[in-house]
Amino acid sequence: MPLPTNSDAADRYSVSNVVGVVADPQSYRNLLYLVLAFPLGLIYYFILVFGFVLGIALSVFVVGLGILMGTAIGLRYLASFERRLANRLLGTNIAAPDDVDRASHGIVGTAKAYLRASSTWRGLGFLALKFPIGVLSFILLVTFLGTGVDLFMSPVAPGGFFNVEMAGWEVARSVETTAERAVAVPVGAVLAVVALHLLNAFAAANAAIASSLLGPTDATADEPTGSE
Repeated sequence: MPLPTNSDAADRYSVSNVVGVVADPQSYRNLLYLVLAFPLGLIYYFILVFGFVLGIALSVFVVGLGILMGTAIGLRYLASFERRLANRLLGTNIAAPDDVDRASHGIVGTAKAYLRASSTWRGLGFLALKFPIGVLSFILLVTFLGTGVDLFMSPVAPGGFFNVEMAGWEVARSVETTAERAVAVPVGAVLAVVALHLLNAFAAANAAIASSLLGPTDATADEPTGSE
């Protein structure tokens, strides 16, 4: 019996790397993060617009300044939530920034300390980016993964799970004959695997953005972990 060559081992290793993404739990944590990105981004968008527009409109009064300050400080809590979410789902280890002057006293002093901290504004920048990132996440999920799953499952779900439609073409419903389904299943499987690799890469980009904007300014490279 011939011994396996280095080429055979390399081929098996390559196939394992390509298909192994399906069995990797991190792939599904990444998917959950990307699925949540759009609704969260939409919520942050409305908070930003409402808080800053209303605050600016009423800025001639003390209440307007209070709304602006409250919105900016409140966004720190949302940034903290996003930091924990990235640590739990993306495998980052982003430490909480510690650039707020804890020696400040009183409401005004504390508010000034928060507003002077760069982490407040970097967190605001991340939250502002969350909406376009969420839109792109939704497009990638539906276009690639949704299409792949609908094609792969076409024999048992002719109508499709996601009802993906592109330029008037309903992906799942267009697969009608047995021959078309025989082609659609392997094509869908390949597309789904490619989609997982693409979405993992996009999730890694999200992790890099979160690490640069939500952590300390002198944060070093993250090590995969499940805690903040």
